[in-house]
Amino acid sequence: MSTQTDLSWGDGIRSLHPDEFPQLDALLSDVFRPTLVEEYTHFYTQKNSGNFRVVVENGQVVSHIGTLRRYASILGCTVRVASLGGVATYEKHRGKGYATALLEDTERFCKTDGVDFMLVSGYRKMYHRYGCRYVGRDWNYKITAVQARTIIDERLEISIAKPDDLSTLSAVYQQEPVRWLRPPSDFEYALTGFIMNQEAYLLTVREGGLLQGYVILQKVKKQDKGQIKVLEFAGDRKCLLGALGQLVQNFELEAINLHVMGWDRILRKLLKERDLQGTPANTSGTVTLINFPQFMDRMRPNFIEVVGETASDGLIFYERGNEKIFSYGGDQVIAPDRGTAVELIFGTRERKEEKLLQSGGQAGEILREIFPIPGLWYGLNYV
Repeated sequence: MSTQTDLSWGDGIRSLHPDEFPQLDALLSDVFRPTLVEEYTHFYTQKNSGNFRVVVENGQVVSHIGTLRRYASILGCTVRVASLGGVATYEKHRGKGYATALLEDTERFCKTDGVDFMLVSGYRKMYHRYGCRYVGRDWNYKITAVQARTIIDERLEISIAKPDDLSTLSAVYQQEPVRWLRPPSDFEYALTGFIMNQEAYLLTVREGGLLQGYVILQKVKKQDKGQIKVLEFAGDRKCLLGALGQLVQNFELEAINLHVMGWDRILRKLLKERDLQGTPANTSGTVTLINFPQFMDRMRPNFIEVVGETASDGLIFYERGNEKIFSYGGDQVIAPDRGTAVELIFGTRERKEEKLLQSGGQAGEILREIFPIPGLWYGLNYV
């Protein structure tokens, strides 16, 4: 089946026509659940229909892959990221290679749109073949009811967020050093009560009447047996930690599970001071590269901060076939494929990239200083 890159609406691989939304809804309802489209109102919109790539047979949408594309700020550098989701094919149309063809098609369109890397919310062998890997050096913490007593701050005021809070919540999030660049609609979506595939509360945290942060907390259900997750947070870390202690008590929980990004040294320090121990974790989803040289060039301002202008200017990034090459002077670190390059750039819990760095001479030494680049946590941008 040929890939169509124009705006015709015939059969083939193409973007979704706005009039075909009911067909997309029917496909996703069949493969996932009938409520999926209404649960992800920031994603399944008419405005985003151009980012839904579909296979159409005899006028019927039979297979789909969608992306939500956002800019992101990573340590002061602006990059472009695609979140991939809604991968679905009717059962009777499976085995024809549609998902693979759509993934390749999606990657081409993402590259044209300036995307640097892609997050994928699930894992399949197909994704692995296209370089998707679990990466990141993050931490998972469990705050039990007993531990919550040592961190609770009863001076804090915690309440359900209201529409009037959204602009202030956005301003708080904008202070995070690793974050999505979110339009107001993303925070409006936060009020729908369904985040990262979970029913959720968006809670504000105030001290003396002033907003200090927010927490998106998984809704308590009987089947969770008193253990729920924090799905996103932002703001003053000391206040956030005190609020979590209070939430464990208020909801009569056995524990709250908290994911802390590797770059978040302040929160990790506060947790350590209270004898809370974390376990190593990956960041959310899997990651693959879309435009390797462009991504590295967009991160150069951060590289300059870490190793200086001379070393940063001397770094050259290019591709040779499947290889991703990191060069400095006469030395090179050569990643044989996208997956290996992703692990090198974002780091892994197991330090898989260490052997590669050791083989690269001075290039490897500089890369060890500038990597890993922090990954992104999905939060509101999960699809």
